[in-house]
Amino acid sequence: MLTWLDLFGMKGYYQSEPIALHVDGDGAINHVQWSCIAPADTSVIVLTSISFDGGYDWSEWRQAVNGGSIPDIQPYTPIGGLMLRYRVFLSTTDSMTTPMFEDITFTFEPVIVLDNKGDTACKPEIWMTTSGAGDFSLINTSNRNKEFKIKQLNNNETVYINNELEYIESDLPMVYRYSNFNDQYMTLPQGKNIFRVKGNAKVQFRYQFKLI
Repeated sequence: MLTWLDLFGMKGYYQSEPIALHVDGDGAINHVQWSCIAPADTSVIVLTSISFDGGYDWSEWRQAVNGGSIPDIQPYTPIGGLMLRYRVFLSTTDSMTTPMFEDITFTFEPVIVLDNKGDTACKPEIWMTTSGAGDFSLINTSNRNKEFKIKQLNNNETVYINNELEYIESDLPMVYRYSNFNDQYMTLPQGKNIFRVKGNAKVQFRYQFKLI
């Protein structure tokens, strides 16, 4: 049903076309942020909706918070093939004053998700092969941002780390990486472990659940 705000052009909304997301990783830490001018007696409200099946089915519209995460997208939500759309509602109670919506930005930072379904913590084996020389680190945002870091790796170097045995081996002859390591061997607490990645490398994990 129309209200007097609709009839007098004091309320309206814009809906975007569906946006296809193409982000590598198990999921992504995400944010939505927009710029607007909303004087007194006006409002700007942003809602989002997502689809996991190419736009056939959509989630309900949910109100977003400026600078917050996108509703219904958790860091561990698989986002390959995900589609996103948004609505912007503008309203005023003063015909002489109008709000203005300027722009909106969606940010996605790919993450690695390791799900420890055991009854207690476990320590994985890790193989990493670098793409370019430099440092590489994995930051567990689910475990107080503990950082696993190896510095000054060579291009195309493969390093094996056994976190249980605290053993490190490089495929380069006569190269030992203990002095390049920050001595923070990786532990996976029970549940989902969400890792930020810094550096360029292909990484493989092997770990075994511990059941009590």
